[in-house]
Amino acid sequence: MTDAIQPSPTSYAGRPTGDMRIEVTDLSKRYGGRQVLSGVNLTVVPGETVALIGPSGGGKSTLLRCLNGLNSFDGGSIRVGPHRLTAAESRRPTAAVARVRRLLGMIFQDFQLFPHQTALGNVIEAPMTVLGRGRAESEKRGMALLTRVGLAGHADAYPNQLSGGQKQRVAIARALAMEPRALLCDEITSALDPELKGEVLDVLVDLKRDGLTLLLVTHEIGFARKAADRVIVLADGGIVEEGPPEEIIDRPRTERTKHFLSRVLG
Repeated sequence: MTDAIQPSPTSYAGRPTGDMRIEVTDLSKRYGGRQVLSGVNLTVVPGETVALIGPSGGGKSTLLRCLNGLNSFDGGSIRVGPHRLTAAESRRPTAAVARVRRLLGMIFQDFQLFPHQTALGNVIEAPMTVLGRGRAESEKRGMALLTRVGLAGHADAYPNQLSGGQKQRVAIARALAMEPRALLCDEITSALDPELKGEVLDVLVDLKRDGLTLLLVTHEIGFARKAADRVIVLADGGIVEEGPPEEIIDRPRTERTKHFLSRVLG
């Protein structure tokens, strides 16, 4: 953890966040003969927004998927709030995986909405089936979340009737419906044109303002500069450097970071 990490808010949406530190210790992951993550150590404090940047194939998305229990890992450990996940536990469906996943919402580049469900149907499906909430309660909460992301007028629309930016905002509302304590966002604007990217990024800025913890894989360097409390450069399976956006983006210390930013920023 660096000096750039700031004191965190005490709550998000009325729920205490003081116990929601995310800690990654000596995390490693292999795909066949390829080492994707190698000894990654990372701490994210409650209410912090962290942007993960770096070249494609550097391990950013794999790190998020390991955090959320979607990928197993080979070594090290992950702690989310009071719950610790070991490498052995990550390889099978355990209670530890379920507890960690319950606290971390995940949003993907390709939306992953149910095509046969309306926007509201997508938002209320998990609270009803996983949390056992009633339909009336779920619909009330779902409409509030769609309003939050600017889509109250599209509750009855199906995914094929929505723009890419609208689909991604439905995906954010769907993740929030499970009342996560942090959101993991994996390149969620990379498939959108500039105007639609702005719609989605504005929602994230609003969530940051409310104190939700955000861990973002992004190539949107401008957004990282504007919204992140800390930028982490991940390349070749390890953290190259980390610090405040103005330091990492404007005054990178390593040649690896300088090379990456020169390619991204032109």
